[in-house]
Order: sequence, then C-alpha cells, then structure tokens
Amino acid sequence: MVSLGFALLGAGLARGESPGAEGNGRVFHDLTPNEGWLAPVGERPLRPATAQTVIGEDERIRIPDTTIYPFSAVAYLELFNAAGEVIALCSGTFIGPDALLTAGHCLWDTANRRWNAERIRVVPAKDEGFEPYGSQFATDWWVPDGFVDTDGGVDFDWGLVRLPDDRLTRQASWLPIAVLGTASLQSARFTPAIVGYPVDKPAQTMWGHSRRAFTGVEAYRLFYDIDTSAGQSGSAIWSLDQGATLGYVVGIHTQGAGGPGDNSGSRIDQELLNDLLAGCAVMACTIDSIVEGAPATPATSPTAAPTPTPQTPSGPRPFWAALPALSRD
Repeated sequence: MVSLGFALLGAGLARGESPGAEGNGRVFHDLTPNEGWLAPVGERPLRPATAQTVIGEDERIRIPDTTIYPFSAVAYLELFNAAGEVIALCSGTFIGPDALLTAGHCLWDTANRRWNAERIRVVPAKDEGFEPYGSQFATDWWVPDGFVDTDGGVDFDWGLVRLPDDRLTRQASWLPIAVLGTASLQSARFTPAIVGYPVDKPAQTMWGHSRRAFTGVEAYRLFYDIDTSAGQSGSAIWSLDQGATLGYVVGIHTQGAGGPGDNSGSRIDQELLNDLLAGCAVMACTIDSIVEGAPATPATSPTAAPTPTPQTPSGPRPFWAALPALSRD
C-alpha cells in the first residue's frame, strides 16, 4: 500500500492457531449509495508493445496491453476518506466473479486500529487514464481476526474486497486461488510472477516481473528476488509455468526487503484458503479455488457459459497472453 507519506507494515509473528478460529474476521460495509458500474474512460496510451524500463538492477517490465488476460484481472485500488479524497493506493487481483485478493495492511490501519478507507474504487486493467472496463466502488472489505489481534502480524496479512456484482469480471475475468504442495512450488518450471501498480514508476501504470523459481518456500511464506516497490502490496503471486499451474495464485505479496535480502509474501495453504472462504461467506462473495490432489472441476469460459454469479462461478477465461514475455531470466 502507498499512503500519504507512510506505508503500513506489520511485525512478523508466527501463525499459531487457525485464522478466524475465534470469529470470521472484521468487515467494513460501505453504506454510501453505490453508483453501480462506472463507464470506461480514456484511450489506451500509445507506445510500442515491447516498451520496458530498466533502472539499475530493476528488471520490472511495463505491461504493454493491460486488457490481455491474465493482466486484465489485476486491479488498481483507490482508497478514499470520508471527504472523498484519495488517501492511499494498492494493488489487488480478482479471484472470483465479485472478489479481489489484497493485503490486510491495505485495508486495516494497525497503528490506529481502524479501517484505512471509507470507500474503495476498483479499476481493473488501469493504464494511466485508460480504464478499459470501467470501475466500481466496493460494497465491503474484510481482514482476518489474526491480522487485527496481532496488530498487523505479517503471517495474517491478507484481505478481501467485495464488489456489488460481476459487471467487471464479465470482461476482466479472474485468476484461481490454488493450494499447491511444496514440491510443485519448488518446481524449476513454476516461474512465479508479481504484477501490480508500483508508485516508483509512471503513475497508474501496471508493471510485472518474474523469476524461474522461488528463493525459499516455507510453511506459511514464499520468498523471492522478484522486484517490487510500494504500491504493489496486495499483488497476487502467480505462476507463469506453461504447464498445469499456469495462472494459479499461490500467494499474496506483502513484504519488501527494504535492502539486502528477499521480498516475501503469504503462501496460500489450506488454512489461508479456509480463512478467505470464511471471509467471503460473511460478505456473500465467491472465490474460485483449486486444491492440488482434490478432484478437479472443469472450468468453462464465460464466453460460452452463463454470466458468472456469486453462486455459480464459471471459471476464469482462457489465457490469451504471451506470458513468458514477463520473464527476464
């Protein structure tokens, strides 16, 4: 998250008992009359499709066309105060027809023990002034009890944002949450990627970076030398592997190293998935999830199936992106 002059980071605490064991987390419900869908604005910025910027050791690549799936499922989050002023920015990723995954510290102010925002505007695939699918204001957002109770413990740093309907994902679609075993995550082909909206790049532009493998896989955390900066908090960690795990969200980027060392994020395990499902149960939203080894449910394209609803998600649409273009290895 980027706030005016400061970023919120939680102290590292080990995850002990199951998140949400004493409740179903904290939910903020926006009582402001919802405007519904806000129409697309602007035009796509004109630049070569191969445009990229390298500064020193920075290897992030600007996404040349944010409307190509899966980049279309990455969203720019604007956080507003009660006066209607933008006070913070974050990244999020659609993981269902009406649900976005982000970092807990994007939503909850641990220092003051209150919500960061009174309103949140969600803009998928934003590229400067270009908002190809329009935008919506969230109706609800949620963080787990563990994040509040530990004053921002890094091992509970995740949250959900709920939209009023599936208007945006009819075009932008979403990525599935996946619980994968350590062997799959440590595969030399996994190729983890992080895509979001860093504030050290031109304003409101989407950037991504990937590596061939994680530098470390632990029970609750993933470590990587993928370049990130403020503003990318809440970005999903997902796979570029051209095999079975392509596009699977396996973590949430939450921690920059701030110097020598690796960046890290929360690993999606069954415990974390259960917590997200509990959050969506409270807010009446839907998550598309996959558990390695569990019986698979065939996914169908929204273009060939009924419009997704909070009760019957039809699955993400097929990949259309040349995903290896993100890799600099």
